[in-house]
Amino acid sequence: MKSALIYGTCTGKTEVIADKILAAFDGVLDIEKVDVGDISPEDITNWDFLICGIPTWDVGQLEYCWQDIYDEMDSLDCAGLKVAMFGLGDQFSYEDTYQDAMGLLYKKFMEREAQGGIGFMPVEGHGHSASEAQFGEEFCGLAIDDDNQDELTDERIEAWVAKVKEALGL
Repeated sequence: MKSALIYGTCTGKTEVIADKILAAFDGVLDIEKVDVGDISPEDITNWDFLICGIPTWDVGQLEYCWQDIYDEMDSLDCAGLKVAMFGLGDQFSYEDTYQDAMGLLYKKFMEREAQGGIGFMPVEGHGHSASEAQFGEEFCGLAIDDDNQDELTDERIEAWVAKVKEALGL
């Protein structure tokens, strides 16, 4: 399965988490690391499986390079593409837009008929009031708050990677 971890970052934190995720896969899956600023929207369909990493920027907005991709995705056919998400956000300073970028990007992939539902994680343990990334009692991916809960980051990554591996039959 041709796989990539595509991340966008404004501060470098999302790339740090991307590297931790790649290490957690421990060679079980060959995953190409890609900065979203280095690709065009059409490149997304070059892979069979994507891990998409995005921070929520400002008040519920997409990171700049992901925004550029997002704006051009409406013509893409993502049928058959498997997608797992991870996002970074600050649940206390932005409690009503926590992880919104992850949710908005996930929904765009679903509109384009990608296969989702991979790596959904419980919202339990997060202190937010609203999120575009929340579906019932789960986030549409791995929600990381490295500003306020950095002590939980490695544990959350480990649990999420295990779920993703299981979903992919690895």
